Amino acid sequence: MIRKFLSLLLFFLTAYCLQLTAVFLTAVLPEELGIVAVVNDEVVTQAELEKALAPIYLQLAASRRPEEVAREMEKIRSGILGQLIEERLMLQEARNPRPVEVSKGKIGTLPPITVTEIEIDEMVNDAIAKFDDEGEFEAALEAQGITLEDLRSRYRDQITIEKLVWREVRSKVAVSPSEVTAYYDAHPEEFDLPAAVSAATIMIRPKDPLDAPRASQQAEEIRRRALAGEDFYDLARRYSDGPNAQMGGRIGFLEKGKSLKEIDSVLFTLKAGEISPVVKTKAGFHLFRAEAVRPSRRASLEEAQANIRTRIVSQKAAARYKEWIEKLKAVAYITIK
Repeated sequence: MIRKFLSLLLFFLTAYCLQLTAVFLTAVLPEELGIVAVVNDEVVTQAELEKALAPIYLQLAASRRPEEVAREMEKIRSGILGQLIEERLMLQEARNPRPVEVSKGKIGTLPPITVTEIEIDEMVNDAIAKFDDEGEFEAALEAQGITLEDLRSRYRDQITIEKLVWREVRSKVAVSPSEVTAYYDAHPEEFDLPAAVSAATIMIRPKDPLDAPRASQQAEEIRRRALAGEDFYDLARRYSDGPNAQMGGRIGFLEKGKSLKEIDSVLFTLKAGEISPVVKTKAGFHLFRAEAVRPSRRASLEEAQANIRTRIVSQKAAARYKEWIEKLKAVAYITIK
């Protein structure tokens, strides 16, 4: 009992000291530092906020008028600042966890979250792999005004927050089989699967508008050869201008209503093994071979359970995260300027 009292006393004294430090930061630090928020004993600066807002600004500026961009940015600013404050709180919690009740009547403190250089190296290597070479990667960093060390620091923070959220939120979420069944019974329409056709396609693309008659004639000739018994997949590899040509034109299942109307109206009249008439679209002239036809149906509970479990976990984790982050805010000193 005495140990529990001392732990709680230490916690409240720490919170009081943080509040005094935050008041000092707000009152004493010069305005030119551009402080937009104080979070316990740390500040969020205008420069940090502007850096977080920059990608959004560039995206909006590419398609909207300046006055529209200004209005949207004003709306977005508070939300991004709120995210920065939450990130700062989580990083503080990861470094210096608060005392918590680890079991009935027993107060303890979980260990700080740690991140290894190997974990950061893996994220950097994954980022480099998205570019043709390291030179292109370094140029991208320079274009964003950040160094490799800046990036490593960001990745350290990202991994730290992910580990903390897993420990405090995701690891504490469980879903029972009865919850999965109840969700399935309550939302049957969510598991209706539309009709679908697994198909292969050949597309002949005109080189220009004047080339359309030639492309149409070629598509009709290929169709005639396929109907006469030539291998459709081989014809696709030899003649198709489509992106799946090297795979014999195979495009997998297409669900009804997900393709262009011109294609849908023909594709879903085919039986397995049938070849369609030539279909004209803006992209060119298409042929389809139906490989398999799947009628509309409702997925079984067994088929849907993994998807349902993911949905429930996501819902529970979101609710738990909101409750957890509000508790962090409740015991923190936060000032927005």
